[in-house]
Amino acid sequence: MKIKKLRHIDALEALNVPKSDMVIYGSAPLVLRGLKGKNDDLDVLVKEDLWNKLKVDYPNNINGDYIDIDGVSFTYRSTDFFEPMDNIMKKSDIIDGYHVMNLEETVKWKEKVGTEKHLEDANLIKNYLGKLEAKL
Repeated sequence: MKIKKLRHIDALEALNVPKSDMVIYGSAPLVLRGLKGKNDDLDVLVKEDLWNKLKVDYPNNINGDYIDIDGVSFTYRSTDFFEPMDNIMKKSDIIDGYHVMNLEETVKWKEKVGTEKHLEDANLIKNYLGKLEAKL
């Protein structure tokens, strides 16, 4: 798995935000495992301090609960869709130095969101994980 596979990763790297303060989530975990062809944007969950800094540095990019910068969509754990950030980070996979939400947590998150697209992704992951277990 290579992080460079993700669309907009160069934009994230150009922002020079600390990798230790964020977790990549959304469809990126699926793309990295070949379950989806590409991600349209790059979803990044950030710690509160980084969120507050981004709000100051990019006030014109704030869009509700998100800060959108060059295809990268930052959010802070401000909804019921996420458990505490420390838990998410502990459970995350590390890929090329980036924290990436693991597949089990991605399923939980996508099922909580509950849209058709998110539920389809959750089923893709469940099928993938089921095949992995069958091989063990």
